[in-house]
Amino acid sequence: MIDVTILSRHDCHLCDVVMRIAQQVQSETPFTLTRMNIDENAELAARYGDRIPVVLIDQVEVLSGKMTEGDFRRAIQKANSNGILPRIMSFLRMFYGKKDP
Repeated sequence: MIDVTILSRHDCHLCDVVMRIAQQVQSETPFTLTRMNIDENAELAARYGDRIPVVLIDQVEVLSGKMTEGDFRRAIQKANSNGILPRIMSFLRMFYGKKDP
C-alpha cells in the first residue's frame, strides 16, 4: 500500500486544503495518510522551510506548494502503477523463470 505524508505547519490554510484533497482521494483509492508538522522537527523545518505543503509518497517528494486535486490524483495513480508493475514482473519471473530440468 502507498504511504502518503503531508508535511505542513500549524495555521497553514494551503496545508489544510491539501489534506482535504488527500482525504477525498483516499476515500476512493486506499493509501495510508499521515500529516506531519515540520515545526516539530528541526531537520524537516530546515530542509523544507516555507515550501509547504509538501507531499511525500513512499518517502519521496512528489508535490509541493499549491496543487490541484488533479495533481494529487495523478501522483497517486503514478505511484500505484509503479508499485503494481514490479510486483507483476516479480510474479512472472517466479512463475515462468523456473523451468523443470
